[in-house]
Amino acid sequence: MNGAEWLVQSLIQRGVEYVFVLCGNGLGPFLEACHGSELQLIDVRNEQAASYMADLWGRMTGRLGVVAVSSGPGHTNALTGLANAAWDGGPMLLLSGCSDWSTKGLDHFQELDQVGMVEPICKYASLVDRVDHLERKFNAAVFHATAHRPGPVHLTIPMDVLRAECKAPIGSASAQVGQGPAANRLIARQVVAKLHGAAKPLIVAGSGVFYAGAGSLIQEFAQLASIPVLSQMWDRGDFPLAFKEYVGVASSEVNGAMSLFDEADVVLSVGGRVDYRLGYGLPPVCREGVEFIRIDADPAEIHRGVQPVLGMAADPYFALKEIIREAKELDWNHQDWLVRVRTARDEFLDQWKDFGWGDGSPLPAIRLCREIKAILDEMDPVFLLDGGNIGRWAHMILFDRHPAHWLTCGASGVVGWGLPGAIAAKLAHRQRPVLLLSGDGSAGFTVTEIQTALRFNTPYVAVIADDSAWGIVVDGQREDKRIASELGDLRFDLVAKALGARGLYVDKPDLLRPVIEEALAMDTVTIIQVPVQQGGIERMAGLLEK
Repeated sequence: MNGAEWLVQSLIQRGVEYVFVLCGNGLGPFLEACHGSELQLIDVRNEQAASYMADLWGRMTGRLGVVAVSSGPGHTNALTGLANAAWDGGPMLLLSGCSDWSTKGLDHFQELDQVGMVEPICKYASLVDRVDHLERKFNAAVFHATAHRPGPVHLTIPMDVLRAECKAPIGSASAQVGQGPAANRLIARQVVAKLHGAAKPLIVAGSGVFYAGAGSLIQEFAQLASIPVLSQMWDRGDFPLAFKEYVGVASSEVNGAMSLFDEADVVLSVGGRVDYRLGYGLPPVCREGVEFIRIDADPAEIHRGVQPVLGMAADPYFALKEIIREAKELDWNHQDWLVRVRTARDEFLDQWKDFGWGDGSPLPAIRLCREIKAILDEMDPVFLLDGGNIGRWAHMILFDRHPAHWLTCGASGVVGWGLPGAIAAKLAHRQRPVLLLSGDGSAGFTVTEIQTALRFNTPYVAVIADDSAWGIVVDGQREDKRIASELGDLRFDLVAKALGARGLYVDKPDLLRPVIEEALAMDTVTIIQVPVQQGGIERMAGLLEK
């Protein structure tokens, strides 16, 4: 057995099913070892797409997402997906090829300090310079990728190391995010007391709730205590059904509930960061003197940024179990506060209730999101959201719940991952239809991966909201001063047909829902292009006031 065969067998033993890959220098031995094995290669047209797929796989399933690319440019092309996993704490392994180690330092082909490039964004990164170091470094990489807080890791493995003889691997545990530490009952009692005594408490749920499978416990505690719940904008969700305590994502632009965030006196953050999305925990987003309680499986996260009044380094599932146990001993009285927060959200949405119902084209983006909401509520597909301006409208209209089978770009705000990401989403959820809502700018990044989806029989439906611009940027510019923000016309429906998929152009609102539902029932890739009006929420709100 050589190093490449050892690596393939070790990935299989760890439960890895797919490797997202683009061939090239340094990968030959690894690809040969994969051939005929249980490890399926999903080969793409751009390394960026492969890294997005591995990132999405890890964040959607909680299992290690693996991407393998060639040396040099292949490695650099994969860095955006790797960085995305770092921002969001997703378990991901980047394997990069390399010319023979024996010629290192002699300017061999594509010589580059690949490890040095990725160290700042990886939990672990190493060059495997000898085959007898492969096992130790591989095991270390998998451990760090899946330990709390999960994140990206990297190995550069030269070709001569992959060809070198070694012993067969010893069986190892599955590469998935596991349970965190046990809860501290005393701290749980203190958390309950602090929330019980608060006048206006809030709960913010982050991705750690998803990895712990603790969404149902957040709901149970919120219902017991009548405390409003927000999910962190762009983090993973774990709320499959709407419940009255859930009031949407934490973004003042898309959620009226956030207008009262600065009144909260105690905020319980579970499995998430207090970062730019929460105004860093400072005024004006938060009130002066607000007290944060932080629960996270990673002790390093407890004091990151904002210093909490109480912190518990524990798996959110275990922590919430203890909190609920203590909370049941008390009578709670936050109903009036919950009603105020819910009312603020509802009033924000009510201002749009008569807007965007016309039959003209291009459509208001809000109308497209309404039609998609009806489909999400009825069919409950895997849902992916990729785009800036259309993303804002979608977060406003769709998020009365936040299931684990929905995924957005993550905290990075990156666009362009949706079309390849839909492939990984379908691989992860073979029995569910997959629906992607994308902006036209986003779709332009990786449009040729439509053909990749066809090759691997991963059908999905992509609805592309086309405003012929980088919508968020245009929205912030004067109409007479549009700078580097307008894209012009591109017929994605015709491109899709040229790549072998179904392509449809729909400019009549009443056709949207039946066309999308029909496409979701088909066993192929369908791209539905929908012309939408330029304009974001703030600009359109100005028109409402007039």
